[in-house]
Amino acid sequence: MNKWWGFLISLWLLSGCAPQYETRYEFTPPTSTGGLSCLNRCETQTRTCNLQCNLQYGQCSAKAEQQAKAELPAKLSEYDTRLAAWQRERERYETDLRFYEMELRQRELQHDLRRLTCDRDGKESASCLHHHSLLNGMSSLNEPRRPDNMPEKPTLTSETVRIRELICSSECQCDTQYRQCYTSCGGAVKPYQFCVENCPK
Repeated sequence: MNKWWGFLISLWLLSGCAPQYETRYEFTPPTSTGGLSCLNRCETQTRTCNLQCNLQYGQCSAKAEQQAKAELPAKLSEYDTRLAAWQRERERYETDLRFYEMELRQRELQHDLRRLTCDRDGKESASCLHHHSLLNGMSSLNEPRRPDNMPEKPTLTSETVRIRELICSSECQCDTQYRQCYTSCGGAVKPYQFCVENCPK
């Protein structure tokens, strides 16, 4: 089992250092005059596609901000509730931790005292039996669970970003459409892998 975990950890470490590639494209234009003229149409369509995509994304971003403004009061109210609960949990944890540390220290002192008594009276004495039972009891003492991180307060900016990621997309497939148009004009599009990180020398 340990060997298996070691293998997985090694694989994970190696993957972090492995070369990272992205797909790029090599374009070979058509040789005919009509094909070259056709490519001008592809470029015009692509520019129009990108303009429309940027316009739609801008409109969607504005809509996301308006929605964030409308939802922010309720989000702040939820935050206040979560923050109050977190503060109570934190206070309870700090109290439990103080009692835990006091109990631990008390048991350690009892352990030291019993050990000295055991050394003095001998291993078969009653003080040694109490000493061993105290050692077993120390292992059952559980440290209080630390509460999660304090909740983050929502802002107009953070809510706008959250909503924008949910409802807006800048993926308009303009590049894909351009490659399809390019090949329909008689050109050739050849994909290849290009190293962008941790590249071999």
